[in-house]
Amino acid sequence: MSYGLLNLGSQALTSNQTALNVVGQNIANVNTDGYSRQRPEFASRENIGGVEVYDIARIADQFLNKQIWADSSSYNSSDIYKTYAEELDNLLASEATSISTAMDNYFGALQTAVDDPTSIPNRELFVAEAQALVQRLNDMDANLSRQNESLNGRLESGAAEVNAVARNLAQINDTLRIASAAGTEVNELLDKRDAALDQLAELVNFTTIEDTGSGAMSVFIGNGEPLVIGKDANELVATQDPVDASRRNISLRIGNNISDITGQIGGGGIGGLLDYRDTILDTARDQVGVITLAFADTMNQQHMQGMDLDGELGGRLFTDINSASAMSNRVLSDGRNTANISSALVRIEDTGELKASEYRLVMNSEDDFTLIRESDGKRWDSSDFNQEMGVSSDVDADREFHVDATTGELTLRVDGFTLSMEPQSGGFASGDQYLIQPMRTAASDIDTVIQDGRDLALAAPVKAEADGGNQGTGSVSVAVTNRENFETILDGSSLQPPIRIEFSEDGSGNSVYRVFDISDPSNPVEIDLSDTGTVPIEATPFVPGEPLALPKNADGSDSYGYEVIIKNQPVPGDTFDVTFNEGGVSDNRNALAMSDLQFDKSTVDNASYQDRYGQLIERVGTQTAVAQINAQASKSVLDSNLNARDSVSGVNLDEEATKLIQFQQAYSASAQLIRASQTIFDALIGAV
Repeated sequence: MSYGLLNLGSQALTSNQTALNVVGQNIANVNTDGYSRQRPEFASRENIGGVEVYDIARIADQFLNKQIWADSSSYNSSDIYKTYAEELDNLLASEATSISTAMDNYFGALQTAVDDPTSIPNRELFVAEAQALVQRLNDMDANLSRQNESLNGRLESGAAEVNAVARNLAQINDTLRIASAAGTEVNELLDKRDAALDQLAELVNFTTIEDTGSGAMSVFIGNGEPLVIGKDANELVATQDPVDASRRNISLRIGNNISDITGQIGGGGIGGLLDYRDTILDTARDQVGVITLAFADTMNQQHMQGMDLDGELGGRLFTDINSASAMSNRVLSDGRNTANISSALVRIEDTGELKASEYRLVMNSEDDFTLIRESDGKRWDSSDFNQEMGVSSDVDADREFHVDATTGELTLRVDGFTLSMEPQSGGFASGDQYLIQPMRTAASDIDTVIQDGRDLALAAPVKAEADGGNQGTGSVSVAVTNRENFETILDGSSLQPPIRIEFSEDGSGNSVYRVFDISDPSNPVEIDLSDTGTVPIEATPFVPGEPLALPKNADGSDSYGYEVIIKNQPVPGDTFDVTFNEGGVSDNRNALAMSDLQFDKSTVDNASYQDRYGQLIERVGTQTAVAQINAQASKSVLDSNLNARDSVSGVNLDEEATKLIQFQQAYSASAQLIRASQTIFDALIGAV
């Protein structure tokens, strides 16, 4: 009997000592991050055999852990997205960097020049503000490029961090396998495993499969791509985009094979960076590019229709949006393509039709293609285009294309631009891809051409004057509409021919007009069949406010390059002369036309320059606000689940102190069993 009591006491003493050790381990690690409290599991042995600690349980809720990993991934994705979005929002809206502020200053200086077009200081101020606006556009593009470079750096460092965690997990998995096979306790290893997965969740979203025997965890990212399998870890690599060298993609290296999984990555800091780049950064660069192209093109066109202080027609105010280098830089070829391209150009045809997007052209065969607008996923197959069978210049309307039967050159037009690509011998290859970026680099390409205020073409080169003896209320205005055609009738400082518009009545009392050549003012000659270069103008009914019918070329095209509009009502005998604006240095009509462009709603996809920039700020501001709300909500959910995990797995000192007393008392009682057994044994010996 004493032997049984001694055995019971020694087992109880050992078990309670183990329990005390577990409690001590919990108390010692109360401040250890990732530590899960442990609990001794007691079991009674059969046939009054005593007690034993059959297991030291790790108190952890794996379902809760998986939820925390998902929440952590979501929060870190939203947080880094928010950080970059806030930076961009401040960049676009801040007075120190905003394009809107510089554009206000530009048009303010233009208005000053309008008020006194003969003032050289006013002209120089306008040139200075034009240069300042160009510098602001250049700086904006540089800042957006720096954000892209920062994003690339974060992707590279993020991939390196993922690899470090993956290697650590693989090592832990191997240690778990060995420890489990040896029957060693692995609770601390499991804590290290979950802590490593906590770190991984901050970087990227993933799924896991646990080996229930050893506790080893296999990790998969993207669409089930293996990152960690047992003791083996694969490697994430930040690779250069095969089409756009300025971008970094995320690839997975498995052995000697590298596969691009950028489109599969989501969540975590890496997912947030990729999401920000695709949804805000690239779109913002394209939006700024569209505004820049529309601004430069419309300003150049209007300026070239004016006349400077030296009586010469105006040149470009800003660099040509269709310079050779600009057109060639708008097409990027995929490095994996098999066909070589001898030339590839994108020519901007109508800035008012441009969409803020890049396009992907996929060749299905030599003359069959698919075009994808990346901003909204719009797809066109070649069957959606009208094929022109003549020559490439016949492609002059939206959704037309032409394939040169001899050279294989593909020409297509869509969304305000024309793409021309000529392959080398062999033609295009099926599967080849090309990235078209019509406006991505516009803000960095723009520069001022005019440096001297005298060269500003603020005056109109043609003027229309009413005869002093006119009796009607007619008022006349004239403006250049086609620079190329206007140059053909300009001879030095005179028009060939200058014209006179004379009003009369037809037999029904309706007002009509005729056009006369007044090269010899004393002998006006009505323009008729004697002028073989024009179509005769018959007496034409007059409609107030509508452009007058002027002589045209034989093919019906505009031959004079300007239009005349008479408002109100002239009477028979009233005349209006149209001549070169010689000496018109105080004229500000072209400057007014340039100034009015700031209010033109047709310049940038049915919006003005400022309106479109305001829409960009509003869009980015809205996305930033949504990102802030998402980050805050994700953080609240994460904190809630972290608190829930702490309540399950965390160490409670009050609870552990209670257990410490409990096991101390049990330990003391177990010692009393041994002492009682000794007393009984001594009594038996003494009785013999």
